[in-house]
Amino acid sequence: MARILIVDDSSYMATAVKRFMEGEGHEVVATGEDGFEGVALYKEHHPDLVILDITMPNKDGRDCLAEIMEFDQSAHVLVVSGSVKELSIIMECLNMGAKGYVEKPLKFADEQFCKDFRSTVQKALED
Repeated sequence: MARILIVDDSSYMATAVKRFMEGEGHEVVATGEDGFEGVALYKEHHPDLVILDITMPNKDGRDCLAEIMEFDQSAHVLVVSGSVKELSIIMECLNMGAKGYVEKPLKFADEQFCKDFRSTVQKALED
C-alpha cells in the first residue's frame, strides 16, 4: 500500500486521517503541522501521497504545495479544506498539480464519505 504524509495544523484531523489511512492498510510515514514541516517531511520521506490542509499557520497549504511541486513535479498531493472562501485557492492548487480535493469536515463515521474518500485517495495515487 501507499506511504502517506499528512500535513494539517489540527491534531484532531491529522489523527483521524491517520487512523483511517492505516485502517486501509497504508503507512503514515509522518505528520506535520504547517507548510514548513510539510516541505521538510516531503523531502525527507518521499511519500507516495501527501494529504495537505490548505489553511495552516506559518506557511499555508498552497505555498507548501508550490514548494513540493517545485522539488518533485510528479508528487501526488490531495488538498483538504473546510472553507468555501478558499475556492479560488483550491482551483489554484489543482492547477498547480494537486491530484484532488476533499472538503472538510472529514466524516469518517459516515459510510458514504469513507467510500468517496477511499476513491479520491486511490485516484490521487494513480494520476
